[in-house]
Amino acid sequence: MIRALRQRQPGSPIWRILFWHFFHFLWYLVLVPFYRYRAFNTHNIPKTGPVLLVSNHQSFLDLPIIAMASTRRHFVPLARSGLFDHPLFAWLIRNLNAIPVVQGESDIGAIRKCISALKQGHVLLIFPEGQRTLSGEVEPFETGTMLVIKRARPTIVPVAVDGGFDIWKRGQARPKLHGRLGVTFGKPIPPETILQMGADAGLEFLRQQVSEMRDGLAQRLAKCS
Repeated sequence: MIRALRQRQPGSPIWRILFWHFFHFLWYLVLVPFYRYRAFNTHNIPKTGPVLLVSNHQSFLDLPIIAMASTRRHFVPLARSGLFDHPLFAWLIRNLNAIPVVQGESDIGAIRKCISALKQGHVLLIFPEGQRTLSGEVEPFETGTMLVIKRARPTIVPVAVDGGFDIWKRGQARPKLHGRLGVTFGKPIPPETILQMGADAGLEFLRQQVSEMRDGLAQRLAKCS
């Protein structure tokens, strides 16, 4: 059992792995009863090796939406550097594996930490749009994603979340206490498949994959209502 737990966060102490599961339980208490949460195709997350989860970004709820479905492999997320200005919250998100990133500029330090985490066999979650969408649609992906793929050569898993834009869109002070949230995981993509397309085409391919998955997820969630 201990060995299986350690595989979820290679190199992490047991207490940090259990800390993740504690928050998983808290998220469950909120997402399931209030937002009728559903997750699809979680088997597409590889059991071992470096994995890059590439997701659209609708709201502050996106991270727990994806984390709820990632019990088999805990991930390393990126978090806006300003969130680390508050000591208690900084302690919390650091122990949930977060890497600080400066928004709006090329943060080489953050990219290096992402590459290092992948080379250590972790799962890395990124939101390549760089910020929460203003329209609800999947917006263009930033170029740092290709650098991470090129340097670390992880298996890439497209991820789509939906519902967060309606519940807690950008600029909205607090979330609605009702709605429908869901996440789906696409089939794993070898890094070579993306790299041979070139930077622009590779990023657009991933964006289209995530966008199509989001559309399908929205239709699926509507049928579940």
